[in-house]
Amino acid sequence: MTGADKIYPRNLTARADHQVRGNPASTRPESGVDNCYPGLEFDQRNLDKQFFPGLVVEFHRNDGALITGVAATGLPAERGLTAADLPLAVWAVGGRTEAGQSEAAAPTFSCTGLNGLEVWRRVHDLMPGRIALLLGPGPGFSSPGSDPVGGNLNGFRLQNRSLVQRDQAGRVEAAVLVADRARYLDPDGVIDPDAYPPGELTRSLCAPWQFDFRDCGCFYWAASKPDIVTSSDGRFPNLNFQRRDRTSVPPPADQPTMAGRREQELDYPELILDWNVLPVVVNDRESDAVAAPPPVDVPEMTRDEVIEELTYLATVEHALAVEYLFAHLSLDAPMRLPESPDDRTRRIHAAATEVFSIAVDEMRHLRWANEALTLLGAPPSLGRAERIGRSLDRPFALEPLTPEQLAWFIEVERPSQVIGTGVDGMYVRLHTTVDRRPDLFPDRERIVHLLKLIIDEGDDHFHRFTAVQGHLAGLDPADYLREFVEKPADELAVQLQELADQNYTALLTALRLTFALGDAAGGLLIEQSRRAMFNLHETNHVLAARGILPRFALPASVTQPGPPAPAGMVADLAASLRSARDAFAAVGGPGERALVLRQAADHEALVDQMLRLTDEHDLG
Repeated sequence: MTGADKIYPRNLTARADHQVRGNPASTRPESGVDNCYPGLEFDQRNLDKQFFPGLVVEFHRNDGALITGVAATGLPAERGLTAADLPLAVWAVGGRTEAGQSEAAAPTFSCTGLNGLEVWRRVHDLMPGRIALLLGPGPGFSSPGSDPVGGNLNGFRLQNRSLVQRDQAGRVEAAVLVADRARYLDPDGVIDPDAYPPGELTRSLCAPWQFDFRDCGCFYWAASKPDIVTSSDGRFPNLNFQRRDRTSVPPPADQPTMAGRREQELDYPELILDWNVLPVVVNDRESDAVAAPPPVDVPEMTRDEVIEELTYLATVEHALAVEYLFAHLSLDAPMRLPESPDDRTRRIHAAATEVFSIAVDEMRHLRWANEALTLLGAPPSLGRAERIGRSLDRPFALEPLTPEQLAWFIEVERPSQVIGTGVDGMYVRLHTTVDRRPDLFPDRERIVHLLKLIIDEGDDHFHRFTAVQGHLAGLDPADYLREFVEKPADELAVQLQELADQNYTALLTALRLTFALGDAAGGLLIEQSRRAMFNLHETNHVLAARGILPRFALPASVTQPGPPAPAGMVADLAASLRSARDAFAAVGGPGERALVLRQAADHEALVDQMLRLTDEHDLG
């Protein structure tokens, strides 16, 4: 049983639950970014290359859309069209573009004056069902559009009438083709590999990287370079960073028009060959003096030492995640920002949101550390460190986000890139050892990648905690911290604490099974783990709003060594969750019962998935 708000995928592409370790979520079709611009995961314009059965259409042209292929079977072939008739261009296209349109009102789009991508925009809007296509021998951009059929292309579509008109020499003068819009998926719901071979969906993306680098300026979110710089000696401001001329004195000033700027810049081939002539830019000023830092002398570790340290660091990530979650809950901020918040609420909510997002990152670090342990053949590590850090040496503690506690968090996350200093520094020696010793670590590349992700995010956390300081600057801690009572005041509060603890247990149980099974656990269990964390977060927010301390009681049955998650453990979890929900609902009102109903669906879906996996992998 699953939640009423669950969207069920109906094709194999969306249901594929095998996640490749190291690949980001955006590599999966259901999560990939696609706004039809180069540089992203895939380009859906390439799907529409075969929008009409039996034809291949090229849209990436300035003179309109061009037919580049005719299949040996299908309607075009039945009407006598072959590859010998090419090139042909799309002159007009017609069909329904909105669900509410009648068949008689389906529009016809003339391609006159349209480049290929503008034609694609019209094609992309065509709904499934019957469509009509007018082809001719000249470029669509300068074509007569739908005039050869008197502008009545929709009439041909309604009559399901196709024709090919040739001159006395047998050359195509015009062709009207009517058929149902092509499907992109095969009968199993997967993008048809026969129609779209490997590389077809990504062929128009920016490769090599210099294409995107050259074209993405400061007006674009993905820009990775400055547009305007100052010379290295500081004498000449307003220079084009990508300028070709780097010898003239004074250097040529930047141009105010796009055409003028492009004329100054390295073109694509030059940038591919000579990208290294572009200098490092520091504070908007080119630098000739920036060099790579000297190598660090890092004592190597044995394989057993790496496993031991990584096992401990996973418990540190767990401990920090819980400390950050508690600190987040200690802030007097609503779970969701109201529509018209006052300045105090907005600032506290911004701080709370930042801390919560860092806590989520720490849970991801816990996952990455355990993935690295799995690659090393070591058991999962889900315990919670009693002391934080080798050099930091501070006991685990649930504390509100006072200025002192925030300063401690900043110190923990301060980027060190130095052996053993701060949390990220604790990973540096691991990273260096694994990178240097492929003989000891056959999965070196995958492990190094995971460790580098954790190190780099530590720097990000430092800056985000510093931003939290800015959000809370000038506010009295008494004004932004919640007041908590030591003990629950009533039975509702007692049962709410119990439900929160059971959600915590559910999350850890799901993670234990996920880490133990690795790829075999599948993406669905990861998603259920996310739902479990959301339920924990929701319940704890209700607790905190009532002035009750979340306990984050650590379940020994989940964190101690042993089988990953035997069926008996999952069955005990199911019973405990059900008991906690029932007890809470019995003493609560409509709001509490609604919360229980929402979470019950997630709990049962999680338990069903875990029971299925324990049965499939004989963990009972």
